[in-house]
Amino acid sequence: MKSWKKLFVACVAAVQLFTVVPVFAAEGTTNTEVSGTVETDKSSNTAEDSSNQEEKQLDKKQDNKQVSQARVQSVLPGEYDKNVVVLIADSNKIYQDGVEYTSPQPITVKKGVSYIAIRSLIDRFGFKLDFDNKTKETIIKNGDKELRYKMGSTDYRVNGVSTKMKGASYISNSVFMVPVTSAMDAMAIPYKWEQASKRIIIQLSAKPVAKFKVDQKDIIAGETRVTFTDQSTHPRGRQIVEVDWDGNQEIYDQPGTYTVTLRVRDEDGEWSDPYSQTITVTRPHTPPVASFRTDKTTYKIGEPIKYDDFSSDEEDTDLKREWVNKQPAFFEPGEKTITLKVKNKYGLTAEVSQTISVTDEVLYTLDDFNKLFTPAGDVYPVDGPGILDMQVITPKVTKEKRTLYRSNSPETVKADGILYQDRVAGGARIFAHHINKTSSNMRFYILVQNVSDEPTTLSVQHVGIAGPSTSPQQTGKMGTVRYFESFADEKTTETYLKPNEMKIVVPELNQISFKPEQVYTLYADFNADSTVEYTVVGIDANKDVFKALPNLPFLAKDEHIRGTYDDADITFTVDESVGEKVGRLVLADSSQDISGSDMITLEDQRNKGNYGVLYRIRLNKVAPNTLISFNSRGGSYSGGMLVNGKTVQTPTNGSLKSPNESSVLYRTGDYEESVELLFSSAAGSNLPVNLVFTPLPKPKS
Repeated sequence: MKSWKKLFVACVAAVQLFTVVPVFAAEGTTNTEVSGTVETDKSSNTAEDSSNQEEKQLDKKQDNKQVSQARVQSVLPGEYDKNVVVLIADSNKIYQDGVEYTSPQPITVKKGVSYIAIRSLIDRFGFKLDFDNKTKETIIKNGDKELRYKMGSTDYRVNGVSTKMKGASYISNSVFMVPVTSAMDAMAIPYKWEQASKRIIIQLSAKPVAKFKVDQKDIIAGETRVTFTDQSTHPRGRQIVEVDWDGNQEIYDQPGTYTVTLRVRDEDGEWSDPYSQTITVTRPHTPPVASFRTDKTTYKIGEPIKYDDFSSDEEDTDLKREWVNKQPAFFEPGEKTITLKVKNKYGLTAEVSQTISVTDEVLYTLDDFNKLFTPAGDVYPVDGPGILDMQVITPKVTKEKRTLYRSNSPETVKADGILYQDRVAGGARIFAHHINKTSSNMRFYILVQNVSDEPTTLSVQHVGIAGPSTSPQQTGKMGTVRYFESFADEKTTETYLKPNEMKIVVPELNQISFKPEQVYTLYADFNADSTVEYTVVGIDANKDVFKALPNLPFLAKDEHIRGTYDDADITFTVDESVGEKVGRLVLADSSQDISGSDMITLEDQRNKGNYGVLYRIRLNKVAPNTLISFNSRGGSYSGGMLVNGKTVQTPTNGSLKSPNESSVLYRTGDYEESVELLFSSAAGSNLPVNLVFTPLPKPKS
C-alpha cells in the first residue's frame, strides 16, 4: 500500500513539474523559425472512456518527462559547428564552441518572450557594455551598432532609432534581462529554434567585415592627395591583423572612375568578403575669367562711368569680386586704371585691368555729381554747419491713439527678472532694447495676459527683431529696418486669450539664446480687444518662464528710460511746396519728446529722443527734381526709413559718422509729387536728425 502511494505521489509531481515549465518562444525570427510550443493530443471525441483518458494522461506525462530531460541535456562536444552559441530555455547553461558557461540568470520566458541576462551578451558574444547616467540607458556595442535599453521599456534604440520589442526589459535578482532576439536582430546575427531540445542555436560569424571611407569629397586628377579611413570591424571583437587594398592611389593622374577594394584578415586567419567603392576623379579646375568694360574710353571730369562686368567661371559659381579704383566718376584729369580681381569657390583667381582717359573739361562738380547720382542709401559729404542755416519747415502735427510701451531700462540686464510691466487697452507698440550682462545665456520673453473678464483677441501687426549682436547700434538699425519691411508684408497674427490666460507672443524673440554681452532690439505693434497686461522678462536660457515668473523680481532701472506713453503715433503733414529751395525738417529733437510714466516706480517720465515713436511724414507737394536726404545732427546714426512703401537704410553700409555726411532717401522726377515717409528713432544711434530738401542741378550731357 505504501509503495502504491509513493508511485501516485511521484506521478502527480511529474505532472506539476511539466505544467510549471514555460514553453519557449522567441519574439521574432531572422532566418528559420524560432518560436516553439509543446504539442499535446487534443481529441475531439468527448465520449472516450476513462481508461483511454488515463492512457492519454500517461502519454502526456511521458512526453513532458522527455522534454524536461531534453532541457537539461548537455551539449555534446562536436555536436555543433565552430562559432556556435547554444541557449537552452529555462537553463542558465550556455554553450559556446562546445564549452559550457554559466549565465547569471537562466534564459527566461515571460508571456512568450525569451529573455537573456545582458551580462551574457557581453561575455559570450564579445559585445561592449556601457551605461548613460544622463538617460539611464544600458548600452551594448558591437562594431558600428549601438543598442540602448531602458529598464521597464518595450522600446530600445538601435543607432539612435527607437525600435519596438515584444517585451519590456526588467531586472531580476539584480540582473538586467532583455529580449534575446532584440540583440540578435539588431546585430544581424542569424539564429534558429530547435523544437525537440528547446534550444536557440546562434551562428556567430567568424569573418571580419571590411569597410572604409574616402576622406576627400572632391578628387581632382593630379592634384588631390587622397586618403582612406579604414572602418573595418569584427562581429566578435577579434583583432584585425592584415589589410589588403586594391585600386587605392595617393594621387590619381587621370580623370575617370576608379574602383577601390579592401579585404581584411583577423587574428584567426579568416578573411573578410571584399568591400568596394567607386570614386570619381574630375579634371583639374580652371581659373575664372575676369572681364569688364566701360561704356567709353574717354570721359570728362564728373562724367558718370558705366561698368559692365562679364566675368565668368566654368561652373557658373558665385565669384567674389574685388575692384580697384572703380569710381562712379573721376574729378581729376589724366589716365585712370581700373582693375577687377575675381575668385571662384576653389580659390582660383584672375584679374583684368582697363585704362581710361579723363579730360580737363568739367561736366559736373563733385557736389553736383553726388546730388544727382549717389544711389539711395549711400553716403555723400555735405556742409554740416551750412545745413543749420537752411529754412526749417514747420509741419502740421497730429497724434493718433497708440500707447508706447518702452522697455529700455535696465538696458544692461544683470540678473533674472521682470524688465517692465503694464496694462494697455487697444493699440500698443513695444520698443525693447536690452543687453545680457549676466555670466550665462539668457532668453527674453514678451508675455501677454488677458486681465479682463471676457475673452480677447490680440493682433500682432508689425514686428522688427534684431540680434543677437554685440553692437547695440547694429541691432538698433536692423530692428527699424525689419520693422519697416514688415509694413510691406502686411502680415498679421492673432492670439486668442481666455480671461486670465497668459501666453507668449512674438516667439521669434525667445527662440534666441543670448550669450553674455549680446543685445537685441524689438519693435512690435499690437492691438487688443480689451485690456491686457504686457510683461517683458529676461531669464536664464535653461529656465521655464512660466515656472519662474511667480518668483521673479522687478529689476531696478538704470540711467536709461522705460515707461508707458500715450499718443505714440505722430503725423507731420506739410502742405506747402518743398524742394524749390533748400530746407530741412527736424525729427526727434527734445521739443518733440512725449511724456508718460514708469508704471513700476510710478514716476513721471519723458521719452527722450522719442525712441519707439512712429513718425508718419506726409509731404503733399514736393517740387520736381528734388533730392531728399537724411542728415544726423547728434553724431553717429544707423537706421532705416520707409519711403513711399520702400525700405531705405540710413545708410546702407556702416553709419553716418557726423553732421558732415548725408545719405540719399529719394529723388523726385520731372513732375511734382507727394511723398510719404515713416521714421522711428533707431536704438543705439544719436538724435536729432534732419530731412534735407535740395533742388537738383540740371542734367548735362
